[in-house]
Amino acid sequence: MLRGENNRLIINIPPRYMKSIICSVAWPAYVLGHCPQEAVVCVSYADELAKKLAADCRRVMETPWYKRVFPWTRLAPSRREVMDFETTRGGGRYSTTVGGTLTGRGGNWLVIDDPIKPADANSDLIRNKVNEWYGNTLYSRLNDKKNGKIILIMQRTHEQDLTGYLLESQAGFKHTAIPLLARQAEHWVWIRRIGNITRQFHYDRLPGEPLHPDREGLAEIERIKTSLGRMAFACQCQQDPLAPGGNIVKWEWFKHYRWEALQQSVYSGEFSVLQMMFSWDLAIKRGKENDYSVCICALRTDKGWYILDVKRWKLELPELVKTGYAYMEEKRALFKRLRYGLSFKVLVEEAGCGIGFLQEIQRKYSHGSVRPVKPVDDKETRLKNVTPALEAGRCFLPEGETAWMADFKHEVLGFPHTKHDDQVDALSQLLEYWKPKTFDFI
Repeated sequence: MLRGENNRLIINIPPRYMKSIICSVAWPAYVLGHCPQEAVVCVSYADELAKKLAADCRRVMETPWYKRVFPWTRLAPSRREVMDFETTRGGGRYSTTVGGTLTGRGGNWLVIDDPIKPADANSDLIRNKVNEWYGNTLYSRLNDKKNGKIILIMQRTHEQDLTGYLLESQAGFKHTAIPLLARQAEHWVWIRRIGNITRQFHYDRLPGEPLHPDREGLAEIERIKTSLGRMAFACQCQQDPLAPGGNIVKWEWFKHYRWEALQQSVYSGEFSVLQMMFSWDLAIKRGKENDYSVCICALRTDKGWYILDVKRWKLELPELVKTGYAYMEEKRALFKRLRYGLSFKVLVEEAGCGIGFLQEIQRKYSHGSVRPVKPVDDKETRLKNVTPALEAGRCFLPEGETAWMADFKHEVLGFPHTKHDDQVDALSQLLEYWKPKTFDFI
């Protein structure tokens, strides 16, 4: 990056592996040592942390050994504040926090060090605020949009943390993810150039090998995993917000059915409990970043829930009502041919944009068929409340790949670290409401 070969870099690495010392303390001092005219803006999530890192960087630059190595770099006596110090060549290091003011300030380098606390990562409000601040404020402070440098170094916290947001929305970022335990064989090459001399160093890591065995071996890492929990360990230590096997839900909990066998069971009256269910999660906006409106169509039986189809739309209310009603009528007609008089229920969350949809659907069906749902708990708690049914093998998916299966699997296994959660909400609502009394959920 210093040579201009790359201008955008994202590094994901576990906590307590010197990322702040390297990127927020040593690196700005190194850049200013070589290029004292450069302006470096450093960002952290908290004011106290920003002050600490700035003080450490300034302390390094004031040491005798630094002055011997970089005799042309000196701090200007006119501006030596901890959060804003300048060199005699006009460069310097300016510190701020996420959401902090940058009016009138710019930089040739933007160094973003852990922009969000892990504790805040599951808050859509805080996470989106961080991402919007980057796009609306921080990026505009780059003095040269083409040649300016951006470094983001952080532990992963969510699929749509700043790392996920930048990889999805902006091209050109080189991405280096360093897990605590190697997920696959790794081969690292470090090229060091001093003057006309170039040397290459190689480092190999086998699958399952710790990042720094002498400091944290397998026994210590196992204790970390136990302390953090599986989801937090996958995010913060393995840099994998969508851990294989799922976070709250495991894929092997879902059972599978053959469509022909299900049709025969319905036709023959094998099920003593049988009802068609439509579980809706609404988001009536069409923007690219908005959630989908989702309907899960399923059969509720004494053996469990058979998910027939999952449909997603991005439509405004009038069009969604029309499309959604046609969709439900199509599914009902399919099973009327197999089982005359099959009852059905439409579940709609009675909140926000769901209220308007609920009122329109109630005009088309009897009130007894449309049931408003008022959730009490948060999204994560609602899913955890129905995991006993999933773990018991009471939820069935169609065999083979369907048009909706890949997105459904991605979202259900990745929750709560996925960008969208509409399918999860619809699933939780389906499984929680009207549980068959013959099931043992204890």
